[in-house]
Amino acid sequence: MLERCLWKWRLLVLLLPLALPPAGLAAQSMPRPMSRPDQPQAGARMDPYFTAINYPLAQGTLMVMALPDFQMARTGPAFTTTMEMAEYGITPRWSAGLMAEEQRVSGLAATFGGLRFNTYFRLLARDHVLHFTLYGEFEDLNQAALYKMEVSGFGGEDLVGSLAAARNAPARTFEQRAIVYHDWGRLNATFNFISETGLETHDNAFGYAWGLFRQPAAMGMAGDAGMAAMPPLLSLRRLGLGVEMMGALGDNHHFGLYWHRQQQYLGPVFSYAPLPRWSLRLEPAWGLSAVSDPFVLRMGLEYTVDDFARRLARAF
Repeated sequence: MLERCLWKWRLLVLLLPLALPPAGLAAQSMPRPMSRPDQPQAGARMDPYFTAINYPLAQGTLMVMALPDFQMARTGPAFTTTMEMAEYGITPRWSAGLMAEEQRVSGLAATFGGLRFNTYFRLLARDHVLHFTLYGEFEDLNQAALYKMEVSGFGGEDLVGSLAAARNAPARTFEQRAIVYHDWGRLNATFNFISETGLETHDNAFGYAWGLFRQPAAMGMAGDAGMAAMPPLLSLRRLGLGVEMMGALGDNHHFGLYWHRQQQYLGPVFSYAPLPRWSLRLEPAWGLSAVSDPFVLRMGLEYTVDDFARRLARAF
């Protein structure tokens, strides 16, 4: 029953762009708020990473994403995972979202991994040398969930044992992040300290993620007002690039960097905006330690809608 409901939710996500009024028509019929020249346009600065988190969404902005991954397992056959995500900017500093994930190990049936519910809040309203954000996420997963949203603790996370047994074994955790980031024009630097608390065991496992990313030169042109100013489709001004690393930092019994006993991944990050409101992401990441999976190909397709509530009201 739950998996059937999730398929309906995925279909709604795919049809959402078709149900809303065309961007140009909506822009003509809705007044737009005034913005200062030194502030990014709503939705112009989007979080470009796969694991590291920084910007809350602009108020009223809805973001939907499909995130398929291919992973070469360290032990056992290769597998694919998929996450569907929807996030909404409740206020200029507060966002919340819902995620669902599935996976398929080569030679086995596809499996539903569970749901995640997240929220994050930027602490300081004004720009400072460093921006601080607090993040919380409830993970209602099972032990067959293999999507690498983050890594923590010790050892690997490949599926071992029976798939049926893993599907029926809960893996509920509460994840917390302390996030710090800064922008130098189009260049962003981000660091996340991650703590995962097992709701059954009450143990804590720790990890980190950091990234450097240079936003596309066309950043800020993807809104309604900038559609005519967007560069040609194949222009490099639509391309953003950077680097991202994530890894584990032990647990509450042994905290620290024990390189060959913990997962560590590093890879370049690319983003490309083929159309207004649409963005493609790609990150080939390589495992750097003895317990890491050798290779993870991370992909993403993102669609954003500003003034979502007003647009939805006009659609009905």
